Amino acid sequence: MGLAIARTRPNEWSGHARDLNPKIFTQPNFVCHSAFLHLILSVVLGSACCYSQTASTGALIGEVLDPSGKAIIHASVEARDPDAGISRSALTNEEGSFALPLLPPGTYWLVATKADYSQAQSISVQVLVTESIRISILMKVAGITQRIEVQANVSQLQSDSAALGRVVDNRSIQALPLATRNFTQIVDLSPGVLSGVNNASELGVGSGGLAQIGPSNDGIFVHGSRSYDNGYEFDGVPVTDLQASSNASGGIPIPNPDSIEEFKVQTGLYDVPFGEHAGANVSLVTKSGTNNVHGSVFEFLRNNVLNANDYFLKSAGQPRPDLKQNQFGFTAGGPIRRNRFYYFGSYQGTRQINVWRRGRCGSHALQTLSCLPSPTIALRKRWAQCLPARAALLEAWQSRRTDPTLIL
Repeated sequence: MGLAIARTRPNEWSGHARDLNPKIFTQPNFVCHSAFLHLILSVVLGSACCYSQTASTGALIGEVLDPSGKAIIHASVEARDPDAGISRSALTNEEGSFALPLLPPGTYWLVATKADYSQAQSISVQVLVTESIRISILMKVAGITQRIEVQANVSQLQSDSAALGRVVDNRSIQALPLATRNFTQIVDLSPGVLSGVNNASELGVGSGGLAQIGPSNDGIFVHGSRSYDNGYEFDGVPVTDLQASSNASGGIPIPNPDSIEEFKVQTGLYDVPFGEHAGANVSLVTKSGTNNVHGSVFEFLRNNVLNANDYFLKSAGQPRPDLKQNQFGFTAGGPIRRNRFYYFGSYQGTRQINVWRRGRCGSHALQTLSCLPSPTIALRKRWAQCLPARAALLEAWQSRRTDPTLIL
């Protein structure tokens, strides 16, 4: 449907379209709408230019000051990551402020230069994913040779963003116990996140990352929202399980912990780029190659010697079921062309003999049997053939039915 603007008389405009009443848009309305659109564009573009970060990058913002605390205009500020060969620079504005957006997570050295001034100290700062780090650079009058190196301790209070959340770095990921080497088992380190107790006897990486639609999966709940309301982005790419059908849709991909650089769980009040889901937003960044060749080799072992027996099986005098697991792999990264191209790769293999899940024995089996009114003889024989411990549990169940005072 086309829209035409026609001049009707001086100082008055009218717009009309086919099947529409003429003189719908008058001059005051047209001016108001234009001013409103201009205001919206100014706010959006202004906020985007000041503190730009994405689901896989961060930002550095701050100001350059002289010894008296006044702003230094048109000073050059450069951020360098020597390991990755990344360098970004910007000039301070009329208020002495600068912004270095879209920085990959890492450790950066900040250097400020200005004629007749020298930087008072060398500053090293850690850039975190999805966060804007504010820092002040002090400069002194040129001629003083004293120089101090400082490792910047950035405040944990993010005054430039109202987003709630917490960053979990690679050191925490590798140091904290992960029963099935699944990073989703520690997303509840952030306030407001609730998840169930991890089942160490699950197959593979377990059910972490699956939407909760059945009793077999607890799911991840943030501030009371449903588990399928959470959003996930890996290296800036959305990987959310939109179907949210638990095992039927497969959930989100689970990289091995040795390949993860860090991740952040934003639980509320996050920026517009992350606002497509009602729950949390999990932004994960994987490792990358650097100018130095680096790598690791790992092996995680579980077997019957290290495992504890189930309480009910032990009470029935039954041995612990077989649960043997080997998780092994490696990571490797380095330069293809220094300061230009890098490579990084990882591999994890899992070999598992898991009678716990195949036979569903132990306390879960007891809960299953307690739901049955009375197992038939054929059903008891069939279950008894699956696992010797099953027969003992069925026998105990029948004893409880005949003797109400017997408690397992």
